[in-house]
Amino acid sequence: MTGAGETLMKRISLLCGAALLLAACGAPTTPATDQAAAPAVAANAEPCPDDGPRFAATGLCTGRISNYLDPAIGLISEAPDGCDWTYTEMPFPTGDEALIYRSLTCKGVTTTLEFHGGAHSADLGYKTSAVFGDAALDADPVRFFVADPADPQKAIRDLFEGIPAAERPKCEIRKLNLEGWPTDALAIEYSDAERAKHPTDEPISMCGDFGRDEDSATYWRVFGGYAWFFQMGQDTQDFDPGSFMIFRKDAAGAWNLVP
Repeated sequence: MTGAGETLMKRISLLCGAALLLAACGAPTTPATDQAAAPAVAANAEPCPDDGPRFAATGLCTGRISNYLDPAIGLISEAPDGCDWTYTEMPFPTGDEALIYRSLTCKGVTTTLEFHGGAHSADLGYKTSAVFGDAALDADPVRFFVADPADPQKAIRDLFEGIPAAERPKCEIRKLNLEGWPTDALAIEYSDAERAKHPTDEPISMCGDFGRDEDSATYWRVFGGYAWFFQMGQDTQDFDPGSFMIFRKDAAGAWNLVP
């Protein structure tokens, strides 16, 4: 295995190993998702330009975090009545990475995600849902895989092995370009010619568990050193996949956006 490959496997092993170790010790699998359990910001940190608060783990100014977003990706613009979009921080168990994303806050409840470990990938499940309440707690709407910097889509192509052999040749990775979805959204789906062989008056699913389901908002994004698979269903989205950002702490202790 190359040095780059070893680094990638070490990162996902650390993520999953941390979660599994915590579970084995009887602790919650993601204590760092609680801001109260995250490292406190240094007492001598300079005030934010807007005098607003900082995130507990990264110390980034909450009121300035939107400046890191790529406006070309697109965000969900509307919120249900009585709800607002707010930014939420989720430190990774490794301690040197954190996910920051927009989620809905409704009647004092903010949608938050938590880390679930796995063998070769990791899931994000609901810790709280401002829209769906306890009904969402068994759902894992996001799965992510370490991406090779030299070939970011390889993590997606590797999953083609799980597609039934007869269907596999019909499938390819394609950019979706669907209104209201992130502009960089990808899908494992049929070519136009192959899709035309199937009924066009009803939605179909294709290309295995990680493929396109036309009856649901399922798609991939590749950023921040990971390939992310979102399964957002048909209902109101209570977190915004287009807002996901990974920050990594450098040797000097500064947190930087990972493209």
